[in-house]
Amino acid sequence: MTSSLANISHYIHQHVLYLNNNKFFAGIIMILLNVGSKFISIQFSKSAEEYMKYSIGKQLLVFAMAWMGTRDIYTALVLTAIFVVLSDNLFNEESPYCIVPERYRILDTLVDTNNNGTVTDQELKEAEAVLAKAKKQKEKQNQKQAFLMFHEYTNKYN
Repeated sequence: MTSSLANISHYIHQHVLYLNNNKFFAGIIMILLNVGSKFISIQFSKSAEEYMKYSIGKQLLVFAMAWMGTRDIYTALVLTAIFVVLSDNLFNEESPYCIVPERYRILDTLVDTNNNGTVTDQELKEAEAVLAKAKKQKEKQNQKQAFLMFHEYTNKYN
């Protein structure tokens, strides 16, 4: 039993080493990475997030990126596993193991004020008003700082 397990392990290891050095495998992974990355964006709709969360597509793309960077299947598998743990648990605000501070978890709910899953025109206008107000405050702060620097400069050389 032990020798057959060792033979299977050796067989798998030899094929992994072959794939690590195979240019065609690298080309296929690169194509997968390029084609698949068109479907992965920073902002997902809620239904797309759910689909990606429960499908293996995300893990395949992460594996492809890790393998292209390391050219080692074992290292890429470890990196993929680490990424999955981090993204599905530690950085997922819906996970009980989430480590993201509470003040940052509410950013996605600031625009959707009635929590119905869609952003209405009124909610969008309110969010734009908040952004415009913040921009004006920042401009005033920058102007005040520039004025103070100018005032210090003129006092220094007068």
